[in-house]
Amino acid sequence: MIRRVFSVVFCLAALFGVCLAFFSSGPTERLLAIRTFGLGVCSFGVALPFGILTAWVCMGRGWVSTIVLLGTVASLFIPMFIHVSAWDAAFGKLGWLTAVQGQILVPLIPGWWAASWIHGLAASTQVAIIFLVGLAMGGRIFEEQALLDTSSLRVFWRVTIVRLWPLGVLAFLWVVVSCSREIAVTDLYQIGTLAEQIYLGYSLTGSSAGGAEIESGIGGVSYGLTLSLMVILVALSMIIFFSVTQMEYQGGGIQAVRTERSGFLKNLTGVGLIVVTFLIPIGNVILRACFYVRPVEGVPTQGYSVVQCISAIRKACFDYQDEFIWSAIIGMTSASIILFLATWGSVMGRRFGWAQVLFVVTLAGSFALPGPLLGTAIASVIGSVDAEWLVWLFNYTVFAPVLANFIFCWPLGALVVWFVFRKIPEDALESARVEGAGKFTRYLSLGIRANWLPLLGCWMITFACCFGELSASQIVRPAGMDTVPRKMLGDLHAGVNELTAGITIVTVFVIVGISAAGWWVVNINHRLSERKYS
Repeated sequence: MIRRVFSVVFCLAALFGVCLAFFSSGPTERLLAIRTFGLGVCSFGVALPFGILTAWVCMGRGWVSTIVLLGTVASLFIPMFIHVSAWDAAFGKLGWLTAVQGQILVPLIPGWWAASWIHGLAASTQVAIIFLVGLAMGGRIFEEQALLDTSSLRVFWRVTIVRLWPLGVLAFLWVVVSCSREIAVTDLYQIGTLAEQIYLGYSLTGSSAGGAEIESGIGGVSYGLTLSLMVILVALSMIIFFSVTQMEYQGGGIQAVRTERSGFLKNLTGVGLIVVTFLIPIGNVILRACFYVRPVEGVPTQGYSVVQCISAIRKACFDYQDEFIWSAIIGMTSASIILFLATWGSVMGRRFGWAQVLFVVTLAGSFALPGPLLGTAIASVIGSVDAEWLVWLFNYTVFAPVLANFIFCWPLGALVVWFVFRKIPEDALESARVEGAGKFTRYLSLGIRANWLPLLGCWMITFACCFGELSASQIVRPAGMDTVPRKMLGDLHAGVNELTAGITIVTVFVIVGISAAGWWVVNINHRLSERKYS
């Protein structure tokens, strides 16, 4: 009861903060806020139907549902600049659809709608996961009981909608905040959102990372809106997190939802989703990598060749080898720090207490921060400290990019580790306590040692996320240290050519391969644990 009252008060305070930040700002700042929110709303209009259909298909059993589920999980870790490259290869200035229409260097789709489509499709997999987790938490029994007394249509409107609308609110907030913290799409299509204006304020000054400053008139609304979004996200996260945790203790955990074999309509929808969300983006990039122009009898002739695609991939690997090395170093270091701190937080927050509240607050705060704002904040803090060793760390090591990467990617990695540790049976911990084992010993033996395999999988998943981070580490990157996301974003401004398409294919294979292997390791260990304790 106390948590519910506290959460309601927190939500009201959050709404007051949003109104105060909006109405106390000037016309330019309000326009910036409206544009950021509008992009999130348009993206949510794309993400919601695709996300609901994806969740519905994933609930079935069959090869179509399995492929959609695996593709949905893998898509969670694909960075935004890959989505940009995949779709810009179709309707961008050098896209194949643009070339078919005869409008070279003139994008086929206006920037606003292209950004909404890309952000929406990228967020649809996250919306699908939100609804899948919500459906797996039980409540289906109420719909089954209602079907005995009324029609399925009335059950849908009076039971299903009522049960799932909080998930829709969470998905809406998730999409809006996701759009407000990324710059890959908005920078390419020149859309002045919150994060984009902060990034432009840094870029136009021509300063080093340590001297980056935000343009006058932008900083106030940036910090005000960011703090308001953080408060809202903290409030909603605490409500949902505490409700889920209490439901797990009372209801015996999360239930499987893939119980019914997929019918014709579900399989047809699944095939359509596979085509739109997977095959078409991949096909766009492959088709662009196969493109060539060669003189035939003195006349430039266009064509497509598999040999050209292989050549583009090989050339991209050589041209981006230094960037791959730096991205791997930053990603591995950030993933290791996230794994260590998330493991400690999961151990401390097993029961309700200050550690669990702190865990949720850090998740919400880290997720609400726009990447460029996080990068400029780190640069400002480090630049204000008069210490030679810190300046050396900032300018000559991976310290600053790792710090930005760690904070920006903390929510995903910490949540994965948290839910892995929550799978440790309470009976096993209680038995160890009765036998005289201390708390640290219990979690060391039954937590880390017994779960080293899923922790390895968590590290691989977190590394896949950290490898593609761009928004935060872009600003604090030392001179001479370039990453794959940063270089790709620069190349994408000239359009998706053969080299950009080739490196996109390589990056997708790296990120999807590592994240899929990590998810497989976690899933295999979970099945073995169920057999052991069943």
